[in-house]
Amino acid sequence: MRVLKSRQLTILTTDQCTAKCSHCSMNSSPGRRSRLSSEQICRYVDQAVESTEIRFVIFAGGEPLLLGDDLFRSLEHVHRRGLRSRLVTNAYWAINPSTASGIVSKLRATGLNELNISIDDFHLPYINAQRVKHAFLAARKLDFEAVILVHCSGPNTLFNSAQLDALIGERLPRMFNDQGEAVALRRSGKRPFVAVSNSTLQAIGRGTNLEIGEVQGQKDWPQQARAIGGCPWAVRSPAVAPNGRLVACCGFEVLGNPILDIGDLETHSLSGLLDQADNDLPLNMIALEGPYALMDHMREVNPDLPFRPYYRSFCELCQDIVTNPVLRAALVQIMPIRAPAILARRETLRETAPTRTIANGT
Repeated sequence: MRVLKSRQLTILTTDQCTAKCSHCSMNSSPGRRSRLSSEQICRYVDQAVESTEIRFVIFAGGEPLLLGDDLFRSLEHVHRRGLRSRLVTNAYWAINPSTASGIVSKLRATGLNELNISIDDFHLPYINAQRVKHAFLAARKLDFEAVILVHCSGPNTLFNSAQLDALIGERLPRMFNDQGEAVALRRSGKRPFVAVSNSTLQAIGRGTNLEIGEVQGQKDWPQQARAIGGCPWAVRSPAVAPNGRLVACCGFEVLGNPILDIGDLETHSLSGLLDQADNDLPLNMIALEGPYALMDHMREVNPDLPFRPYYRSFCELCQDIVTNPVLRAALVQIMPIRAPAILARRETLRETAPTRTIANGT
């Protein structure tokens, strides 16, 4: 029985995008060309249903709509296999209200449950805001479970919260407060649920090169992060990269990373790779102890390690640990020290975990 149970799977459909946003965590751009076919996606979905506890699939990228009919076939297959789905898009395709209505209707007809549409300073040089408005207004007329506008902001944001409200014509609920804490929004039962995912700019992926400065309202984040402990996404929310490799998460691009790149789905089964990840010590350290605890343990051995003064998220810190050669070597150094605690934690979780039967195992 796996201890690090995967509950959802992100399909990074392509690394190609119609935009080249300066904050993109996945380094997507018009010039990149890797993409998954519907045959590949459907095969991964079948394996997820038959040998894992994954019951939710997220289609992201890059820009998923660039897959054309392959995307719609994949969404239909996800629905036929009894899984729920979400799609993240920049709405480049919503050139007018009629076209927007036709595409969102087709998306809903495939069984897509949730639609996320990105809009912020970083997308607007490439995507006209009116297209986002066309897509949002068309989608909210349909029976989606949720239609969410994803708005990323930082200290120098120009397209701010008030401008977003003016574009849509109303004040939508925000999913996070000014301190970056999740807000418990009440869902009336009316579909779709509409809101703004007002995320904070992070120095990950291409955003690492941005001058972000200090983000107000998050002074106590390091303490909160240490209280949370393990990373909730590592292995528990794996992703399929556009070249068919399984990676531990979709927080940033990790192809070829010796810690977070799990393996090739063309030569290994999804179940086999998840078993491998579940028994991998560095991945367990990230998932069960978390990047902040690892930073503390690493500093106990070497106080002079080149960590940044402040990190805004698990992903920012994890990216540093697994990509900086000095920090990665320090992580390897503490592995024998942390192994007994990790094994004990896994045993406790194994003893207390409820058993759930799946198609080809437990």
